[in-house]
Amino acid sequence: MRQLLDKQAVKDWVSDQQAAAVRIDDERVRFLLTLTPERSLQIYLDLWDQGERVQTAWPSPLLMAIRQALARKAGKESQKP
Repeated sequence: MRQLLDKQAVKDWVSDQQAAAVRIDDERVRFLLTLTPERSLQIYLDLWDQGERVQTAWPSPLLMAIRQALARKAGKESQKP
């Protein structure tokens, strides 16, 4: 069974994702501005050490698949007469 996406719900989801990205960027900047050079170096070294032990995908493959599917769906719907 094929279920149609609610166009407004998809637009709202995309808008919420964009708002979340802006907020995350703002919070990241505020946090970085509070760091001392010593603390920055320690965080960098900790991340480097962790990165050698664990490989992670960024951005999430699931999130990328969802975004691509929604973009394709939105493109098809915008082409309908």
